[in-house]
Amino acid sequence: MLVSAALIVKNEERFLGQCLHSIRELVDEIIVVDTGSTDRTKEIAREHGARLDDFTWIDDFAAARNHALDIARGEWILYIDADERVRPCSPDRLRAQVSDPSYVAYYVLLHPRPKFTAYPELRLFRNDRRIRFRGIIHENIWPGIDAYRAEAGGRIGRSDLIFDHEGYEGDQGHKHLRNLPLLLRAVREHPDRVFGWCHLASIYVALGQERLAEDAWQEALGIVRKKSWLLPEDSLPYVGLIRRQTARGDDVEPLLTEAIGKFPHNLHLLWLRGRTLMRDGRFADAIPIFERLIQYGGTGVPDDSTAYDRRLFGVLPYDCLATCHFRLGNYSDSRRYFELAAKCDPDKLEYRVKAALCSQLQGSHSNRPEVTSPLE
Repeated sequence: MLVSAALIVKNEERFLGQCLHSIRELVDEIIVVDTGSTDRTKEIAREHGARLDDFTWIDDFAAARNHALDIARGEWILYIDADERVRPCSPDRLRAQVSDPSYVAYYVLLHPRPKFTAYPELRLFRNDRRIRFRGIIHENIWPGIDAYRAEAGGRIGRSDLIFDHEGYEGDQGHKHLRNLPLLLRAVREHPDRVFGWCHLASIYVALGQERLAEDAWQEALGIVRKKSWLLPEDSLPYVGLIRRQTARGDDVEPLLTEAIGKFPHNLHLLWLRGRTLMRDGRFADAIPIFERLIQYGGTGVPDDSTAYDRRLFGVLPYDCLATCHFRLGNYSDSRRYFELAAKCDPDKLEYRVKAALCSQLQGSHSNRPEVTSPLE
């Protein structure tokens, strides 16, 4: 048996059928470990031929995932969540890749939300006792991969698999309540993990605890500033704090400059730079930044280590460019960008209204208008 898919689930009847359907031609067995479902999850798993096993939830994601690995019989593990789907691909190509004895693991490309770009995640790896997850939340397979490679070697490659994740849409309240105590425990046990602090901050934001969110981001920022080498996720406390401080009207220039110096290819930071320039009335300086973002939308994102909302390369910079040109009195350019924004988001009436306003102003004024309220 070559490939086993391994899932842990609880009350996933909404997603599970589509997930299992997407992998049925790619794997030789499907392991579904249920941690206490009360809906049709188990029934759906059986309908798709999965090997179903129960595991008592002990507030530890790694423990549940490792139970699935313990009972898997394949030579390789495809680790996937119930709210994810694999796009159609060649089973023969996948089997050829995992049949190569020189590899220990492969990345897949994961789209974390609909209409987001993808980033690589290690989701396909050899079924070996040394390779197990660690961590009660944000469980990590890398220590196991490193242990395996230290003894047996092995390369890490990129597979052709592309995952789409849909579980972040809709009300996340139940996940926040589940994850909050786990994250508080995780940051106490491992206070040096940046992503844990940033996830904690995002939950506090969702719960309306803005001050606690800022404190969590500051903890993460302190860790990043002491690091000798950086991961893509280390940009998160900068993004969170800059957005928070911008909303409060603070001067974010020093922090933004520091962030871009550490993460020069991060396009979210580039976007925040443009928005900050706009806030400060520096519309001419902001225009080239938004033009660059649009260019990336056509040529491809240069940084695939982070997932980006695709609107960052379309409707959002079009909107900002239209506003910048309007403030500078360039009504023809402003109209053009509002029209492009309207094409990206045809349901948003205000873009068409603003484009019409620019056409009127273009024909009747040569200077900046006194009334700017339509763009407020």
